Amino acid sequence: MSKFDKYLGFVRGIKPSDKVVLCFDQDGDGIPATVLMLKAFQRLKINNVHWVPFIRGDRMHVAEEILAWNPTHVIFLDVAAEIYDALMGKLVSKKVMVIDHHETHKSFEGVTVLKPQHIGFEESNQYCTAKLVYDYMSNLVDLEDVSWITAVGIISDMGQRTWNEFLRTVFEKHNFDMKDDWYETVPGKIAQIMNSATSVNPIRSDEAIALLLNSLPREILKSPLADLNSDINTEIAKWMKEPIESFHDGLLNIQVIDNPSYSIGGVVSNKRSTAEREKAFIVITVFGDKLKVSARSQDFKVPMNDLLKKSVNEFDNANAGGHDPASGASLPRENLDEFKKNLVKFFGEMLQLNSTS
Repeated sequence: MSKFDKYLGFVRGIKPSDKVVLCFDQDGDGIPATVLMLKAFQRLKINNVHWVPFIRGDRMHVAEEILAWNPTHVIFLDVAAEIYDALMGKLVSKKVMVIDHHETHKSFEGVTVLKPQHIGFEESNQYCTAKLVYDYMSNLVDLEDVSWITAVGIISDMGQRTWNEFLRTVFEKHNFDMKDDWYETVPGKIAQIMNSATSVNPIRSDEAIALLLNSLPREILKSPLADLNSDINTEIAKWMKEPIESFHDGLLNIQVIDNPSYSIGGVVSNKRSTAEREKAFIVITVFGDKLKVSARSQDFKVPMNDLLKKSVNEFDNANAGGHDPASGASLPRENLDEFKKNLVKFFGEMLQLNSTS
């Protein structure tokens, strides 16, 4: 008996004549998860499948994009869609499933929700959606030949320690060389390329999906998106040399990136946090009148999602979410100074609370 048995009925109930829309988070986990689902549907002879990128700040537009396809089934990937009542309300006439690894305790009537927590896996943040899709759909079709796509999602979402044995099996099957730095491996480089596709405006998600869907791994390394990745790495290197502000004996570090050529805050915070695992790094990127925040802490003494939620709570038109080690937020630029003060204040309070508990 598979731990996924109670969830398999949703896909088994899709007929070749049905129309499916995949709505995915535009990052290095959501894109591989989408491609794995597309591969699985191809093998199930379900070919009327379309995709719509998820945009957190414009969820009603996302609903309109989904409904424009007149689907019978909608599957959200790497998006905790069940928490958005208005979005779900637009889709009540459709059969909806959510496959996601953001831990929530909310449901929406009639919606099938599959999360790591539902199959006995406690650290949801470590069970990325690409791996969840791979494990789920492998009950219905053989996906071993495209397991390298799963490796891309795992490395992108920093799940290497949890899935080390799986990754080594994938590397052996596909003849990938192991490296001390996972990001220097073939799947690791592809993960960087996928993230580069989401670091430009407009985001090149369709191109990234097409690459993963139709190309061999080493072909991707020679693609136009790989060239873009090289340009973005130059920008990243520039900002990695810039000074940062440190608080609480260096455990909290804040960097402001002002109008970069690309949206690189997430990569910068990742690189800094993997180099100094015991510290928290908050990268605040200024884009015009908006701030985009990326928070990372590998050995999270303070949960990054809780820290950001507390720090933006008093501001209008602000939101935050994510996981303990990795989280994000957006807010108006006018709140920058107060936001930084909140980060320092709440980090100190939460650090003290966690050290005494």
